[in-house]
Amino acid sequence: MKRRVFIFLLAVLSSAMFVVSCPAQNIELGIDRSKLGSQSQEVQEKTVKDIRGMHATWFRDGPTSGTPNGVSNFVNEVRLIKQQNLKILVNIVQMDEDYDGELPLNRCGWRAKKLSEIDLDKYTQRLRTLFGAIRDAHLTIDAVEFGNEDDTTCYDADVPDGHAANQDELMTWAQGYGEFLKAGASVLHDAKYFPQASIITFGIAHSSDEWDKPPHHISKPARAVAILRNVKGFNYLDNASYHVDGYGTHIYAQSDIEQVISDRLREDASFLGKNKPFWVTEWGFADPKAFPNKNRQTMTQALDVSLATYEKLSGEIPLGPLMFYRYDVWLADDSGRLLPLADTLTAHFSKR
Repeated sequence: MKRRVFIFLLAVLSSAMFVVSCPAQNIELGIDRSKLGSQSQEVQEKTVKDIRGMHATWFRDGPTSGTPNGVSNFVNEVRLIKQQNLKILVNIVQMDEDYDGELPLNRCGWRAKKLSEIDLDKYTQRLRTLFGAIRDAHLTIDAVEFGNEDDTTCYDADVPDGHAANQDELMTWAQGYGEFLKAGASVLHDAKYFPQASIITFGIAHSSDEWDKPPHHISKPARAVAILRNVKGFNYLDNASYHVDGYGTHIYAQSDIEQVISDRLREDASFLGKNKPFWVTEWGFADPKAFPNKNRQTMTQALDVSLATYEKLSGEIPLGPLMFYRYDVWLADDSGRLLPLADTLTAHFSKR
């Protein structure tokens, strides 16, 4: 009997020690404002200033094109971001100009771009032009997220449209994304550009197996990202040339917020492990008309619950910045006036 009591007490003590050794992190706030570089100078300046005023430390956006005007606009955007002492996560996606010939339209009304068919020479030259222009302006970037929701057919046409991916299709997808990641990471970490910048994998969309029928996504997408560790013997996540610094993931929890966020992150971690942080490069809500939600929460209450859930989980799963999506939809109206959710974020992070 004494032995059983001793073993029980030892187990309790060990559990307590584990909790103490894994404290919740001090979460960093990031905010996305897509295609900001295409807006007027006045809108850009106000947006970046507002975001800094919410106590955000990160800003997420990417170039609108590889044209001289697109590059110039993005360089100016980076300059404004750095003037506000924000760090920047640059989202790099494939563009029409990275391919030969005209591409067919996909179900989302965009050009169907297969990463397995990208012209890597065109793609890498586009990145060299962009990174070179940022460097020549004496600016820097802090991290790059290569890809966006590439577990869906709308963003990567290697994902089957209307049926679940078989093993051959999954390997085609993995090699296509892997080569895109490898080529981009190699340019980014070239000594001429930004070898100190963090490399983040694409933000996983987490499309629903229940609602997306027939499927236009990869089921259990973190498992597919884990395949990148061994594609025909090559590890696209960690190799002699570069190491991925974090895994991108997107989480939209409209109701049952704590459960949805917890389930998504725990599933991601079950396949990818916990040795690298998960960067939630998009999070927020899908439909403003759905509030109050079925849990009778207002949007501001739902935002508070979301932040509390992430902070609680950070003691269990390593987290990078949380990039709220997005400023011009949920945090400011068309005139630029800040909305109540902006006040909620400001109040929360001003306590840090």
